Amino acid sequence: MKGTKSKPSGELDTGLNRKILAKINRESSSVIFIDGAGTIVGTDEKLWDRFPYLTVVKMYKKLKSGEKSVAEFEDGGRILKLTGKPFDDGIYLIEIEDITTQRCIEDFKKKIVSTVSHELKTPLTIIKGYSELLAMEMESEILEKMNVQIERIINIVESIGLLMRGQGKELVEIDVETVIEELSSQFLDRITSKGLKFNREIESGLTVKAEKILFRQMLINLIDNAVKFTESGEIGVKAWRDKDTVVIEVYDTGKGIPESIKPFIFEKFVKSDESPGLGIGLSLVKTIAKHHNWEVTFQSASEKGTRFFVKIPVNS
Repeated sequence: MKGTKSKPSGELDTGLNRKILAKINRESSSVIFIDGAGTIVGTDEKLWDRFPYLTVVKMYKKLKSGEKSVAEFEDGGRILKLTGKPFDDGIYLIEIEDITTQRCIEDFKKKIVSTVSHELKTPLTIIKGYSELLAMEMESEILEKMNVQIERIINIVESIGLLMRGQGKELVEIDVETVIEELSSQFLDRITSKGLKFNREIESGLTVKAEKILFRQMLINLIDNAVKFTESGEIGVKAWRDKDTVVIEVYDTGKGIPESIKPFIFEKFVKSDESPGLGIGLSLVKTIAKHHNWEVTFQSASEKGTRFFVKIPVNS
């Protein structure tokens, strides 16, 4: 039409966009659109007026810098999770998720593990006492080894109990190569009995700050999984420094992780049908990594094997 300037194909009128977004804001309880000033589109209300929490303000500030951001808070007895991300020029999308049930389940699982850890400690301490009495009566290399392993189990149980309660022990400087070599001797018999090759490529001089018992247990779980699900070929552990990060990789040439459980592999009690375990090993790996502010990822392909990567900031 003469005198009317049309917009390029694919570009919508801003006013029309805002009317649509305002209607979505009125009708939806799961998403909110805000503008660059933090105002909920179609209203005079700021996001932090509707959700008056400091974590929401911090989320908005991070969102303004162009980053995806998240805020979690309790509101009227419910736990809400807000995820914000850029949507359009000067407009941001806020997704609202009620995670109350999920958080309750997580807390319940933590209580179970914490209770079990506490209940296990007493009988283990008694067993250790009897074992030490036997060792006083007779000299035996087997008894000495048994005492060392019982003490290790007690420490693991205690550390896991603290971990589940959100507490922890002191972080210490750990020589990565020394720990991996100690664990290698622990797994060597199982590995050789299956006819597998065991490769280690550890950069010399690597150290990390961690709770030693938890660091060891994380590696034990990863190596144990590799041995458990590999019938031929090899397993291996690599460790190297990549700029300001220490990377530890545990890999195998086993069955791989089924596609159906990949998205949930770090959840408690998730396991393949073939797994003889309870499905808590990798969940514990993730929990230990999160406890230290580390990152754990994986790559896996059917019948080609799996690779787990733990990324540890040097100054963590």
